[in-house]
Amino acid sequence: MLFGDEGGYSNRATDSGGPTKFGITHKTLAAYRGVSSVTAQQVKDMTIQEAEEIYRRSYWLQSGGDLLPSGLDYAVFNSGVMSGPARAVKILQSVVGVNQDGVIGVQTVAAVKAYRGGVEQLIRDYCNAYMTFLRSLGGKQGFSANGRGWTIRITGVDPKGQWKTTPGVVGNALAMSRRGTVTPTNVADPAGAPKANPKDTSIVETLKKPEAWGPLGGLIGGVTGIASGTGPIQWAFAIIMVAGVLYGLYTLIQRQKAAA
Repeated sequence: MLFGDEGGYSNRATDSGGPTKFGITHKTLAAYRGVSSVTAQQVKDMTIQEAEEIYRRSYWLQSGGDLLPSGLDYAVFNSGVMSGPARAVKILQSVVGVNQDGVIGVQTVAAVKAYRGGVEQLIRDYCNAYMTFLRSLGGKQGFSANGRGWTIRITGVDPKGQWKTTPGVVGNALAMSRRGTVTPTNVADPAGAPKANPKDTSIVETLKKPEAWGPLGGLIGGVTGIASGTGPIQWAFAIIMVAGVLYGLYTLIQRQKAAA
């Protein structure tokens, strides 16, 4: 469904994304392939299979994926493709009234489940909020240049009345919800605190975890023993030991970010 909205290859002056295919910009494609840049021809040659994997990794998961009810997941995912997952999630969080950190976590999932009017009303309110955001975009590549297309895509209605009315994102999302609402997956967090951005994992939070104290205990004991000597060999061993433990803590932080 999304590929139908995004279309094939384009490279319009009014589109800030530059060379784009299936809605995936050249910058996104380059990041996925792990290179600094790609050519317009490489964008043209991108396969639909690669596009699907990019959407799954870079947009679906970051926009909430299976944590949101059927229908709402599609609406937020679509906004993530258009404006970035963090922006899409922040708009959802503003609608349900929780902290806008751009990450779907415990509080967001709970607020979605408890939303007044249920999932269908939330889909409508979310799409309205996203349209409000789109209307706020100025400049040559903003709403004045692209607003008609954006409006048709989200609402299914052509402001000029020249195109046949379609369900749009809101209509398709409502249809998905009516076919069978999926209960959001609970995010385990016994402390009841909102899920933080994985990239903000700090060493302070890492040190709260018991697995961090194994190497630290060894470090303290080892350095204490080495401190009894004053020779250059002892101090060299101490430096190596400290460096090794710091690297171990860094690796632990990275593992926790990946698991978040």
